[in-house]
Amino acid sequence: MNLSEIFVSKAKKSERSLIVSSVLTLVIGIMLAIYPDDSLSLLTKIIAIGLMLIGIYEIITFFKIAKMERIGSASFALGVVFFAGGLYLFINDAILPKFITTFIGILVCIKSVYKIQIALSIKDYSKNWKYALVSGIIVLSLGIVMIFHPNDTANTIVRILGILLTLSSIYEIVESITIVKKIDKVTDAVFIEKKK
Repeated sequence: MNLSEIFVSKAKKSERSLIVSSVLTLVIGIMLAIYPDDSLSLLTKIIAIGLMLIGIYEIITFFKIAKMERIGSASFALGVVFFAGGLYLFINDAILPKFITTFIGILVCIKSVYKIQIALSIKDYSKNWKYALVSGIIVLSLGIVMIFHPNDTANTIVRILGILLTLSSIYEIVESITIVKKIDKVTDAVFIEKKK
């Protein structure tokens, strides 16, 4: 096998592995788009399990170290906090998306109020103050919706992400298949040329 054949083989393998990963992201995208609520619940449970595992690891680490070293170690306390936090999240899987969305909503509102303040401050100096004021009010409204309807907002965001992931995965699959076909055509043409 010469160098060009090795290159063609590796190129085809990488494109085929990209097709497989794109199919996986396509499935994830479809799940996020169709079942945003269940997807958020599953994601929260995965994070919760991760926190519990970190907690268990920290507790085990505490009991593994020498007794003299335990005095200054915070491993046990951290382990208990991580495990308890993970367990709480696992039981109350709706709380994390709600908290994150509410927190982002508060930040959006603060930024929007500041933008409105700037718009009103430059009223006498710029003609564009009205645009800044309108955009500030629109974004403030979105922030308020995020605070008072965090679950619906989180579901909408996840659904949009799912649709975007689905579309990008379809594009990647089509592109990879096209590249593999082009590689096959070039390889066949080279093989025929060599035969001549």
